[in-house]
This record gives sequence, structure tokens and C-alpha cells, in this order.
Amino acid sequence: MNKLCFLLVCWAFLCPVSKSQTLTQTQMREDINFLQSHINEYCSFVPLLEQRTGISVNDEYNKLKKKVTGVNSVEEFVEIIRQGLNILSDGHTGLQNSQRIKWYVANSYLSPLSNVSLADTLHADYYYSLENDSIYSRMKCGFWPKYINGKYYIFRSFAYNGVPIKAGAEIKAVDGVAINRFIQEHRSQLYRPMWDTVNKQWFDEYFIFAMPLMGKNKFSLTFDNQLIDFDSAKSFDNLQSLHPQNNSSKMSILNNNILYIYMPSMMDANWYINELLRIYTPNVKKIVIDIRSNSGGDDSVWAKLLRKILDKPLTYSYSVGVNHTVALEKAISSFGNIKVTGNAAVLTNNVTLFPDSNSVHFKGRIYVLQNRYTYSAASALSSLAMQSRNMQLIGEPSALISGYTFPAILFKLPNSGIVFSLAFSSDLTGGKANPYMDKVNVNLELNINEHIDKVQNNDYHSDNYLMNKDKLIQYVKTH
Repeated sequence: MNKLCFLLVCWAFLCPVSKSQTLTQTQMREDINFLQSHINEYCSFVPLLEQRTGISVNDEYNKLKKKVTGVNSVEEFVEIIRQGLNILSDGHTGLQNSQRIKWYVANSYLSPLSNVSLADTLHADYYYSLENDSIYSRMKCGFWPKYINGKYYIFRSFAYNGVPIKAGAEIKAVDGVAINRFIQEHRSQLYRPMWDTVNKQWFDEYFIFAMPLMGKNKFSLTFDNQLIDFDSAKSFDNLQSLHPQNNSSKMSILNNNILYIYMPSMMDANWYINELLRIYTPNVKKIVIDIRSNSGGDDSVWAKLLRKILDKPLTYSYSVGVNHTVALEKAISSFGNIKVTGNAAVLTNNVTLFPDSNSVHFKGRIYVLQNRYTYSAASALSSLAMQSRNMQLIGEPSALISGYTFPAILFKLPNSGIVFSLAFSSDLTGGKANPYMDKVNVNLELNINEHIDKVQNNDYHSDNYLMNKDKLIQYVKTH
């Protein structure tokens, strides 16, 4: 290769993607077809998603393709791809940044399945920023409502154009459309659409941030019986502050006999182990592992902690469904036994956690607390809890298809170069009784007044709140 050609190749890799760059209509549709075909090839959970929600993923993609006009900008096309990934309503699926690509290429046992290389880090952060940065930067009057039992409530008072809105007000409509109908109609355009397994409908507590993405820079909301017009570029007046929260990992003794362990993420097993060995006493009769809003990390964190807790061996099983390919079977074969039936495969394994030599040999019941946002490695612990006689899972049903699953595979769209992660597995352990792995043993949720008090007046990770107000801890104390 001569020097000029070498410089041109380097420039092609190093020059950032132009914001004015466009792809042809054919190229954009090829990219969407690539995404759709890989979903059909890999995503074993799609039948569960369709059964749970009543959608057809392929029909949704056929609608999406109509948004490709041939004159879409890079920003517009990234938004179309974001909506395509949203269709799957999966916490492991989405656009990826350069840091994630670097780790995946160097470390993931799934990387042989991928078409992604280190060179794809060059443009990944730009694409990623179009999805994330633009959403928040365009909405100056953004706020998070709380979705409870099919309704949306304000939990922070504010004023807008001189009109006061009190905490506890219900949002009933968006631009005159009943809010639940609005959410269902615009679901793929929203930021974090999830499924309400009780009321059987989509919901999104971040819907306000997606309004500019829908072309709705100005819109109206109906609070109870009060209509207010909003401009996304204008901020609130007097937005109520919330009580400061300590969201760090925590371990403490409650009521002299309950060991409380708060795990905000599945990371840093040594911290939990050292704290356990430091503060555990024989007076402990119950142990609480709080994984509310824990979106995952490493399964081995909770497994190592349990080995320090257990008095007797604990055996659990997992059964993970995948769409079969030879390459995928090779990648995951070390995790269990694989049975192939046609294009489908199920990986099964029985795992026994043995007490470590310095275990505290706890003989009582373990309570696992989750909410609708518990996911990934955290929900793998929930899956275990549902199988064990000495454990109880308490809280809210998961808003995502959950349980024990493999990490996602990374792929790159052939023309745009957009890198995305794609989940492919599904936890079949629950069988017909719990096909979406979203159930709990005891369903306990807060009403809006309890939630307002929680976030406005309390550090809800403090011992005082846990002991006196936390609804789930109150259940543990009396059962």
C-alpha cells in the first residue's frame, strides 16, 4: 500500500462521522433488515414477548421501515434504530458506546459470534450520544412521574407559568388523549417502555423526555381536571427538592435480629463478605437481601455472599432457552448440558452452593426484596429465591421478561456502522406457572402517598426508615 492510500484509510477510520452524512434509502433498509434478521435468528424470547404483550415483532418492524424515506439524517436514522431496539423491551438490548465495545472484544466469550471489532469504537460514542444526550438536553421541563396501579402521579410539586401542581396530582391525558392510550400508541418512540403485568399494558415513567423525539416540543398535560400547556425549552418554577439519599452499598442489623444487606448493583463481592463477617452475630434470625432497582452486574457476587451465609448446601437449577446455531452452542456449552430440538436449544444445569469454611452458618430464612426494575444478574438471584424453601421473594413483579439469562451479543449494522447489543436467551425455569420470570412470592407495592413520603421526607436506605416505614421490611418483621 502506498503512503497516500495508507493515509486515506487512516483518515476514514479517524475522521468522526459527519452530522450531515446521509445513507441511501437502500442502505438504511439493509441495516434495518440486518437488525430484524438477527432478532429472528437469535432472540429466543420473542415468542414470550409477543405472548405477554400481544404485539408482533415482525409487524412492528414492517411499520418501522416505512419511516425510512431516503433523506433521513444520521440523527434521524439512529432514532429509527433506537425505536427498533425498543420494540424488544429488553434491558440488555440497546446502542453501545466505545467502552462497552472494548471490553466485549477483549473479554466476552460471545465475541466470536459478533461482527464487531475495536475499529468500531471510533464512531460508537457519537451514535450513543445521539440517543442519550439529545433526549435529556432537549427537555428542560422534564420530570419523572410515578406509575402506580395503572396511573401516573406527580410526586414533586412544581409551578409552570404560574400554575401550581401539587404532589399527588394524577396525569390523566397528553394532548387530550388518555395517558394510557397515548403510551400504547407511541410505545416504540418512548425512552424506557416496560410492561405492567397486572394491568396488562405498556407504561413509561420517562415518557416526558421522549416528547421532542415525537416532534412534540410543545404539548399539554391534564393533571386531575387542570390542563397545562408545556414548552420543552422552558424550565419549571419551584420544583420541589427531594430528600437526599445514600445509595451506597449497606449492611446493618435491624431490630437486633435482622441482618439487612442492600445491594445497589452486583459488584464488589469482597465488600459484602467483609462486612458480613464483621457485623454478623448469632442473634440474627432473619436475613434481608435488598436488590430493589439493582440492574445487574456479576452473578458470582451474590453466589459468593451466599456461600458465606449458608449453613447447608443450597441447590438450584437453571434452564435457559436459545435459538440454536453451532457457533452459539460452542460459546455457551461450558455452562451446562444442551439439548437441541430443531432450531431451538435448552441449556440446563444444577448448581450447588456449598458453605465456605468461614461461613457464618445461618440457619434461618432469607428474604429477597425486588421491585419492577430488578434485572439481569440481580433477577438471577430472584430466580434462585423462587426455587428455595428457605428463601422468599417479596416486592413488585418485574416489568421486563426476567430471570437467569446470558449477556447480550454485540453486532454492527453493515452500512451505518451502528453498534448495538442484542439479548438472545430466556429463562425457562418458571415453566407454565411463571413463563416470564416476573412473579414474586409476596406482592407488596406502595401507594402514591407512601411513595411521596418515602422520597420527600426520608433517606429510605436509613435504618430509621427501614425499621419504621419500609413496607417490605415490616412484612419481614412479622413473618
